[in-house]
Amino acid sequence: MKTSFKPVFLFAGGERSSNNQRFGSYEEAEASAMARWQVWTMPEGYDVEETDEPVNYQRVDGKDSHI
Repeated sequence: MKTSFKPVFLFAGGERSSNNQRFGSYEEAEASAMARWQVWTMPEGYDVEETDEPVNYQRVDGKDSHI
């Protein structure tokens, strides 16, 4: 199965949270996470996790685009 990457947000107390977005590359997932993290106020940081779930998003012109 093809690998995908999901943006993950880091919260106080070590909590990690993600949504259903899965990207085809680490770089796309990281760019997505960074863009959202910069406008949110609650997350303390962001990360990317590799998954075995199908890719369903890509970064196009600096924005997330559903496939």
